Amino acid sequence: MQRRAVGIWSVLWPTLVLLTVLPLMACGTADSAVILPGTDEVREPVALHVVCPESIAPAIQAAVAAYGQNHPEVDITLSVRADTLAWQALQTGDAEVAVLTWLPEALGNDTWVRILSRDGLAIVVHPHNQVSSLTVTQLQDLFQGRVEDWAAWGGPPGSPVVVSREAASGEAAFFQAWVMRDARTTLTAVLAPSTDAVLQYVAGDLHAVGYVSTARLDGRVRAVPINGVSVDETALQTGQYPLVRTHFVLTLREPVEPARSFVQWLLEAPGQTVLSAWSLIPASDSGD
Repeated sequence: MQRRAVGIWSVLWPTLVLLTVLPLMACGTADSAVILPGTDEVREPVALHVVCPESIAPAIQAAVAAYGQNHPEVDITLSVRADTLAWQALQTGDAEVAVLTWLPEALGNDTWVRILSRDGLAIVVHPHNQVSSLTVTQLQDLFQGRVEDWAAWGGPPGSPVVVSREAASGEAAFFQAWVMRDARTTLTAVLAPSTDAVLQYVAGDLHAVGYVSTARLDGRVRAVPINGVSVDETALQTGQYPLVRTHFVLTLREPVEPARSFVQWLLEAPGQTVLSAWSLIPASDSGD
């Protein structure tokens, strides 16, 4: 039996269209000459291609836009791809900077990597599912398809509907490593192509359960406490919440201009302030 693609195409089509369009969006001032600050020199903007996964794309897109306001000399294009594909884009030269939520197993010796920020992986259910808390062991049973009735754990009567992510995503890799470990997600799981697809599906099904970045939580779903710890800023900053993950900014080697100035801005204020405004935990607030 194969995993089900996320059920109703009418629900997912807007998400798929968005992910198709985003890679084409340029955040700078392409095709327009600029006057360099403090000079009379007119020069075409220098192109910079950045790639990131969709789970944190809103935060990175906001950072790119903020950087572009004060750096018209750089024309940044942001592409949104799953972590595995983002890493491939960096390797093949299709991007100069990558932001990843999951590091590949084999990095080149010259790969330049810095911790950028953190978030958590929230386990989400329908708002009317009142299961009070789940342990990591219970999550393993749940996502293996071993739980026949939510009611046994205080949820609504009926079988859980597991919603997972595609293998190329950082969410799937993190969930496999930190929750499932040697176990495998049930083949009957609904396979969602994006964070918004997970949110929409879970919001529309009383028995559904999935996982998304804590930075993308909204009122459509409810985040279940894990090991009795609720998702909040303090729990993420201190590491009390058990599913905290790290984001990285990478270049294939020591960055040069214009990538150098951009990644330096990301790692310092005001870049970290922008990420914080989008519910990511800045590296400086995480003990780094």
